[in-house]
Amino acid sequence: MKNKILFIQLPMLDNDTLGQRENFPFAGLWLSHALSQHPEGEFWEVATAPAEWDELDNAHLIQKVLASGVSAVAFTLCLWNVERAMRLARQLRELPPNLFLMAGGPEVSEDHPFLLEPCFDALVTGEGEAVFPELLKGLRIGKMPAYDNVFLSVSEGWKRGSKSPPQIDLASAQIPVEMLKPCIQTRPSVYIETSRGCPLSCTYCRYHHLQKGVRALPADAAAVRIQQLRDAGAKEIRFVDPTFNARADFTRLLELLVKINPDRKLGFFAELRADTLTSEQADLLAQTNFLDIEVGVQSTDPNVLRAIRRPANIAQVERGIRLLTGAGVHVTLDLMYGLPKQTLGDVLSSIEWARSLGGNISIQCMQTLLLPGTDLRDQAEQYGITAMARPPYGVVSTSTLSEGEITQIETMLHDSDDLPADPVTPRFTGYWLSGLFSEQEGKNRRALMIRGKDLNARRKEICQQIEQSVANEPDMLWQFVLCPENEEPLELLETMIHTIRKQPPHLLDRYASAELSGLIASRRILVRLKRGREYDEVWHGQVEELLGSHFA
Repeated sequence: MKNKILFIQLPMLDNDTLGQRENFPFAGLWLSHALSQHPEGEFWEVATAPAEWDELDNAHLIQKVLASGVSAVAFTLCLWNVERAMRLARQLRELPPNLFLMAGGPEVSEDHPFLLEPCFDALVTGEGEAVFPELLKGLRIGKMPAYDNVFLSVSEGWKRGSKSPPQIDLASAQIPVEMLKPCIQTRPSVYIETSRGCPLSCTYCRYHHLQKGVRALPADAAAVRIQQLRDAGAKEIRFVDPTFNARADFTRLLELLVKINPDRKLGFFAELRADTLTSEQADLLAQTNFLDIEVGVQSTDPNVLRAIRRPANIAQVERGIRLLTGAGVHVTLDLMYGLPKQTLGDVLSSIEWARSLGGNISIQCMQTLLLPGTDLRDQAEQYGITAMARPPYGVVSTSTLSEGEITQIETMLHDSDDLPADPVTPRFTGYWLSGLFSEQEGKNRRALMIRGKDLNARRKEICQQIEQSVANEPDMLWQFVLCPENEEPLELLETMIHTIRKQPPHLLDRYASAELSGLIASRRILVRLKRGREYDEVWHGQVEELLGSHFA
């Protein structure tokens, strides 16, 4: 009888109930294929968490894991799910059977501030395809491999090997399209990787540490891959290559994609360097049907760009962006605040420069994150950087940008129509509330309806219910929905708000717009009015104002 391993990639949770959640199980598919190509594969059966598990809370997810009959679980760790994954791992360790718990992904690094706590049995950094089958073999025969990108949990802490893992051949590592068909049917976008490594060495990023140089699937092989995905029913292709146009045969690849997609039924997305783009390449991107190209600019100040090791020729960047928009390609332009040597004036002038480029451009101005494993984390003291200790590790001040100035930037972003901020609740009280979560137990976004007469008399009970709900499921998003039959005193809401604020903050509350404004995004109070009943307009307005001053 074969052993069984389960892959889990926990989704990012947000309050948007209208859009589809994207949680493409990229790592699990690549590692499953790597195992199938290895002799160890004959001893293992692979299971991937189905898409419906993305909606489950922790308790029900653990039930599913235990019922699946696996002997090992592999987690993909990203900044939005690392804390939740660790909580799940701790709970699984305390329950029979004795599961082997491993993890990989972008969060795994030697200098991680809290990941190296004892909850996983093995951690893998960087490429995992070569070492993953060897880890499973070691688990089966009782002798673990000694690779330098594998951390093994031992009684005295962590043990790391000294042997370099073999480099992955991208051509042979490609996942058969048959393995992707279930994902194509259940998820809106298919992710594809045609290169690894990045020609840049930005200090806020880890790519150049994990991959030396750029290795790319030849253009003809990549085109065959795209054709297969199109034939399998894919509607959107997202290239996850760090820099899509870093490959030497970029123009050739675009020419092939134009031929594959003459009816433009496939939409494409990618991130690339604008400063090296040619007019011919911009036209080919438009012909291929690239619906959006993301361009990282970060800052227009040459001193800032040099400090973070980004190309500093803004004129060339602007030229490339104009080539794209002139060809009809939409551009998402990324700026950052909280970078080394950056001032408030630079952030504001960078935004105005981006606005001056005209239409067909979306501007994202994002908080700098002090990610584990990056050079910027090592340089934090040098640049006077302070940042959150937990994800998303947002920079809150530097020696040249005060906390007050960052708050000023956040306020401006929130108030600007052309600078997208995090979604906010349209209204907190009404007969009909948009974005209301399901009441169904077991969901990771859940509305707890609190009904009845004289709810204020049950104030203590309601607050205990809030505390217990958050304690049982600290990672899920909650809506505590009062359904009053009469106007309840504001003191009831104020006590409920105080109870929520006493709970440990959720990841969603640490993102910039919530953190700096002091608003709570993860556990909100709503008031649903009873149809057919008229409520005092002054009370209604006071409730809306009170809730709006505390919740995002």
